[in-house]
Amino acid sequence: MDSVKQLSKPNPSQHRLGDCLLAEGLLNTQQLDEAIEYQCIYGGKLGTSLIELALLTEEQLAKVLSQQLKLHYIKPELLMDVPESLLSLVPREVALKNKIVPYHEDGKKLYVAMNDVTNLSNIDDLSFQLDHVIVPLAIPEIRLMVALQKHYGLILSPRFATLASQINRRKQSARKKTRHPDEKSKSTTSEILTENNKPWPLLGDEGYEGEEPTDETYFAGKSSSEKESSIDFLQQLADAKSRDDIAAAIIGYLKKDFPSCALLMVRANMATGWLAGSHKTSQNFEQITIQMHDSSVFNLVAANGFYHLGPITNSSQNQKVFDYFKSSPPINALVIPLKVKDRLVSILYIQGAIEDLESRLIEIQNIVNKAEMSFRLLILRNKILIS
Repeated sequence: MDSVKQLSKPNPSQHRLGDCLLAEGLLNTQQLDEAIEYQCIYGGKLGTSLIELALLTEEQLAKVLSQQLKLHYIKPELLMDVPESLLSLVPREVALKNKIVPYHEDGKKLYVAMNDVTNLSNIDDLSFQLDHVIVPLAIPEIRLMVALQKHYGLILSPRFATLASQINRRKQSARKKTRHPDEKSKSTTSEILTENNKPWPLLGDEGYEGEEPTDETYFAGKSSSEKESSIDFLQQLADAKSRDDIAAAIIGYLKKDFPSCALLMVRANMATGWLAGSHKTSQNFEQITIQMHDSSVFNLVAANGFYHLGPITNSSQNQKVFDYFKSSPPINALVIPLKVKDRLVSILYIQGAIEDLESRLIEIQNIVNKAEMSFRLLILRNKILIS
């Protein structure tokens, strides 16, 4: 057990992933800033954002992770070919709960790919449960999730399912280029970005003009208790340590008056469920996917860059949200785009009586603007901490 702790224990002098990537010459500072901002918006591990943005391959990331964390390296794709005799050493419920996949057994040592290699107490617990000394392996988050899907039936989130398809397409494209060496190589751009393939606009870039709302209209007409609740909400946004803190603050504030409210994340031609005000036990909101190229209020808002207030048509994509909230047309809703540095990253959806939505429109617009400011603060904070 001591050997595992020595292997996995975080070292105060250990370089951060971003530092290691810069030192290896795999990224420049602008690319690292781009990935940090992307991570702040969409969550997950920094390495996942790097792969999504096509700044690193799985293999490159796995090698750097092994160097950074001082763990054994394996080629990520090898995790897809684990024999059944080895998989049987880790029960399905243990594998899914702890996000681990066994790779190699050496006597009483069990080498496993795992999501959090720094959680020593969890490694000790797993060693006891599985009757093996657990030796963690460095593996990119996306490959671990895909392996858990194949071997243990994990339901992939839309984000990981999309990224897995992108990785396969990139590898197929790379193989084609290898077969045709005389073909001019094209620069790799992320398939996650907008259809115009615009680079992610870094915070502080010239030309960014974020709207700075005032609190005068935000607090107008509120009672003392309502103002106190609003101040608490704004403090939550200011103190947010993650994108999920921002979402929880927004939905927590709105759902008191509008239970059928939700935030969806937007990437390229797809919007996916992020957080909803009311929950339905038979359906996970995060599994909802809206195809942005099909007719929907979300496509309309994304295309126009402006809010929609009024009736919602009964299209197949809109119906997915109706079903989640157990609603049936006619339905009125306020749907507002949430932009960070002029890029659409999320959509706020609120069902309600038209008169209630109209009376709260200015306040809700200010909420969205405050959320953008919170994202910008989060990005700056993470740049300080990570790079």
